[in-house]
Amino acid sequence: MADESKRFKYQNPLKIHLINMPSSHPISTNQKTGWESRISTLLLKLPTKIIYLLGVSAGALGVTSFAPFHFWPGYFISLIVFSLLVISSPTAKEASWRGSSIALGFFGAGVSWVYVSIAEYGQVGGIIAATITFAFVVVLCVFWAFSAWLSWRLIDRFSQIPTSLWITLSLLLGEFFRGTFFTGFPWLLPGYAVENTWLFELLPLGGIWLTSACVILTSSLIASILLKKTNQLVILLAVLIIWLGSAFLTYSPITWVQQTGTLKTTLVQGNIKQDEKWLARMASQSLAYYQQTTIEHLDSELIVWPETAITYSLPQIRPHLKSFSEELAKSNTTLITGVPDLSPNQQDYYNAIWATGDGFGLYYKRRLVPFGEYIPLASYVGPILDVFGMPMSAFKSGDSNQPVLQVGEWGIAPFICYEIVYAEQVRKMVRDSDFLITISNDAWFGSSIGPWQHLQIAQFRAKESGRYVIRATNTGITAFIDEQGQIVAQAPQFKQTTLTAEAKAFTGITPYVNWGYWPTLLLLISCMVFSFLSGLLVRRKSKQ
Repeated sequence: MADESKRFKYQNPLKIHLINMPSSHPISTNQKTGWESRISTLLLKLPTKIIYLLGVSAGALGVTSFAPFHFWPGYFISLIVFSLLVISSPTAKEASWRGSSIALGFFGAGVSWVYVSIAEYGQVGGIIAATITFAFVVVLCVFWAFSAWLSWRLIDRFSQIPTSLWITLSLLLGEFFRGTFFTGFPWLLPGYAVENTWLFELLPLGGIWLTSACVILTSSLIASILLKKTNQLVILLAVLIIWLGSAFLTYSPITWVQQTGTLKTTLVQGNIKQDEKWLARMASQSLAYYQQTTIEHLDSELIVWPETAITYSLPQIRPHLKSFSEELAKSNTTLITGVPDLSPNQQDYYNAIWATGDGFGLYYKRRLVPFGEYIPLASYVGPILDVFGMPMSAFKSGDSNQPVLQVGEWGIAPFICYEIVYAEQVRKMVRDSDFLITISNDAWFGSSIGPWQHLQIAQFRAKESGRYVIRATNTGITAFIDEQGQIVAQAPQFKQTTLTAEAKAFTGITPYVNWGYWPTLLLLISCMVFSFLSGLLVRRKSKQ
């Protein structure tokens, strides 16, 4: 009988739902007519496999909002479908599976570049590389599954708060966890979809988390209106104010920072193949190229080499570069380069940025790439990777409180590769800097979309902080990004070349640098309070 009961429940989801669901459930049994009723009925009657296929397809569409595609409506459509599927779910468990289907399509397409580095440079075959990539995507899906489950529970339990607000809070929380656990992976956050919209102007006010909140709130509101959910007036007003305010800032911008000078800068793109980069025979050849190219640009005040441009350790190479550094100093030129450093105990390696010549400073990378530069839970995972034949990295992370690099009279906040993704880390180093610099080696990801997404993220850091970003990479994309987040000069990918431009120094701080998360929290708390009060007022009037 138990089996028959389960089969009956599966074959008749609409009937069981109407009998058993409480009135506060996302799909209320209130009498509805028109298109919103047809949407609800359709979502209830669609076969589960079709719903999941719809979720995967909608998720994959969302990737088109990000670089290099820049079709901004794509991600909004993904979140609208996410909201519709969650609200219309008959159970919290089903909501989590539907949320997972969206995430599977989104991350499966959005971070597919991970496969390139594993397959080509991980010393494993295509099948194992695909398996590891899929496992990574599944881990990312867990956070969206949690957000969908939490959204359903909150909507079901607290019906007086708008559904759109619960979805926004839940998904933001899930994305925050995704950007935090095991150093985090805050890649493709919702806010990165707004580069070509008015919302881009909100970055100096509240950073990536404010734009992320606005994207989710807008999308979930549209879904709630489509399903004719009540108590959305406050959210509708908030969304209108956000978009109209962003439009005002686009056409009447506020100046938060002031230019204080310029710095003639040359970026050297070595274009060293990843599978040759660490070979002993290439170490001296690549170093010779970087040195010779630098000598040809001593008219620049700053010359930047990419991440681990020097493959010797710093203690090994420092004595050999002494005369070279003295020549740089005489020309009033600072060299900043990526180089591995070895601790005095000869046991710990650091991924570092070193400034020499007319400048000074040494910075150790703080945020290491999981499974690339360190192994989470190495005692457990390490033996598994050994079986697969994958090489293990064992870099140590630097201290959380490190000074900026000095280039003549200017302070430059340094970030190595992946670190530019962490908005809070950048925010905390902006106050002492005139520029931001990020060096990277995106050769790991070949001609995939990964390097373009990485460049876009750097543009957001520039806009948030009101600082030029100087970006030097091994194979591209080497670029200068101004304080408005716009690319002012860019070198072609996969070409050994240099890029010279006048980088502008700025002082002052944006509201985001000063306040961090608070504008986002203020927006959400205000929506929560006013929505609750609005609901109380409506209920009192209905009783009179």
